[in-house]
Amino acid sequence: MVATIGIDVGGTKILAVKLEGDEVVAQELFSTPGEDMIGSAIAAVSELWSDDVATIGAGIAGLVRFPEGVFVWGPHVPGSNVPARQLLEQEFGVPAMVDNDANAAAWAELQRGAATGRSDVLLVTLGTGIGGAVISNGEVYRGSSFAGEWGHMLYQANGLQCDCGKRGCWETVASGPALARIGREFNSLNPEGQLARLLRKGDFTAETITRAADAGDETARGLVSQVGAALGQGLCSLIAIFDPEMIVVGGGLGSVGESLLGPARRVAADALHGGSHRPLPPIVVADLGPEAGAIGAALLARQRLRAATH
Repeated sequence: MVATIGIDVGGTKILAVKLEGDEVVAQELFSTPGEDMIGSAIAAVSELWSDDVATIGAGIAGLVRFPEGVFVWGPHVPGSNVPARQLLEQEFGVPAMVDNDANAAAWAELQRGAATGRSDVLLVTLGTGIGGAVISNGEVYRGSSFAGEWGHMLYQANGLQCDCGKRGCWETVASGPALARIGREFNSLNPEGQLARLLRKGDFTAETITRAADAGDETARGLVSQVGAALGQGLCSLIAIFDPEMIVVGGGLGSVGESLLGPARRVAADALHGGSHRPLPPIVVADLGPEAGAIGAALLARQRLRAATH
């Protein structure tokens, strides 16, 4: 059986998976070191490489020109105008597919996850930033290449500085770093509070706060709820534009579940245009978790290989 390797390249990690048929038979997680993104990606593929690999898929967080597979730029991943697809093909001698990481994750959720059986779906990924993807009529919609970058739509004029260089982007208030920031701010005002005692000194990360919220800490739940409300406000805008059947929320922060999505749903329902005359689309947690981007990249690469050989 031929194999496919998929990698998900984010701001802090690279996840590589190897698929045989529909089964993940191996996976490896790596930190994203230094400034050599493509070198790190090649090293990740090499860890799972075998002679039966027929194609490679990569999803990269940022602007990716498709189908050329050029990583143009991203606020969380180093490099610009990197011919990632070409370099992967030169290194391994098999066809490669390179796309935005959220597009890859959305395809995985459509094929094997929460969006199975749907045709018009939005994926919102919450992690180091906010990514997004549009599934329209059962296919990934990319626009001219860069559709779905709604983490950088204006949320608040003259708001917080974003890693992209602009101010007031949605991801400054509804992402992992946003939750960590408000956790640290709260702690500075309440250094002897329950949350400070619960978490180790300096350990105010999105992951630790969400774990505390899941464990029932009311202060942590309040902080997560604040981020959830900002998430819901942005989702309401996306619903007004796209009118999707479903919104799937994934990524490292999206996996928090109801403590985040409950407030998001309430705010979105209250703010939705014509809300008393139309239902709020389901807003659900992604099924495939942190593996979605890598699995989706592998599935997209396999699809393109089949199309090219038929």
